[in-house]
Amino acid sequence: MLNGNVEPAGAARQALPEVSFQPLHERIREDIINGVLSEGSWLKTHDLARRYEVSTNPIREALHQLSGEGFVIIHRNRGARVRTLDETFVRNIFDIRALIEPYLVSLFVEQATEEDLAAMEQVQVRIEERPSDQIELDRLDDAFHGIMYDRHFNQEALAIRQRHSEAVRGLARRYPVSPARRVAMIQEHRAIMEAVARHDVKATQDIVEKHARAAERNLIQRMRQAIKGSPPAWSEQLNVADGPVA
Repeated sequence: MLNGNVEPAGAARQALPEVSFQPLHERIREDIINGVLSEGSWLKTHDLARRYEVSTNPIREALHQLSGEGFVIIHRNRGARVRTLDETFVRNIFDIRALIEPYLVSLFVEQATEEDLAAMEQVQVRIEERPSDQIELDRLDDAFHGIMYDRHFNQEALAIRQRHSEAVRGLARRYPVSPARRVAMIQEHRAIMEAVARHDVKATQDIVEKHARAAERNLIQRMRQAIKGSPPAWSEQLNVADGPVA
């Protein structure tokens, strides 16, 4: 109310500045992955609040979320630091994924319908088009696995897998998968679908675990190549030891 008159509808909205619709923790995560926030550096809430033009409370919430994903380490009474994204970090993530994912997939295999298999096929066809955009490939891969896992009753296990998937996707943007790994991933997905169609729980679990381990090997290999500063020739990439699951 202004001088007895009602303020025109929408006037306040027009005065608001433009804001980013990307969640704050994703913006900070991107800066960690891209090296803008360097590994091992201390993250001061007031500095981050100025950088991202928000108050300190959302920064604290974002840091706790990134801590759950593994990108940030919070030290009691000392603050937060950017985690070193090294081989140990990757191995720890995949050790857990290799345990959780076979557990999650078992319920799906027992109950999988023709509609589920059709949904997997639809996503897989798009994956096999081999999008050049790593982010799009990650999104499709997540959708493929989501069909198998997302209806599981164990929400805690799903939350752990989701946090680890965020970390792996972030690292994959820094270290994109090799051409050989893309070929192997397609073959592994097809093997998973065939085992699901047979309702063969044990075979599906075995393939899912090997699928995770192959992704782990490829990511670590790419990290080592980046450290050396000399990626292999394309012909060498097509002979790496991350071939299809038998």
